Amino acid sequence: MKGILINPFDETIKEVVVTGNYKELYTLIECRAFDCVDVDEDNTLYVDDEGLLHDTNRYFAIHDREFAGRGLILSTDDEGNSADVRFTLQEVKDLVSFLPEGFKVEPFFSFHEL
Repeated sequence: MKGILINPFDETIKEVVVTGNYKELYTLIECRAFDCVDVDEDNTLYVDDEGLLHDTNRYFAIHDREFAGRGLILSTDDEGNSADVRFTLQEVKDLVSFLPEGFKVEPFFSFHEL
């Protein structure tokens, strides 16, 4: 399936082919654990779940949200399985902004009473 890989380290955005094996996501975004973030109703961004913990990280933003490390955009089918990204490469290039070297988001935890 077709995905779009965002690499803030060299500030590139490119199409990639993904086999559908979730283990491949670890390799593509170079992480030990990943998290899923809805970009819109059709597309999901996979990012390094520990990205904020790395000292030598680079960041990118989509819809005014900052993300640490590489990101991969795929879509989801009606059954919840990964599918071809529905964005075009140009649409992703228009959505993403790379943040300057030295930019850092400090991780934090908060607790809310139920």
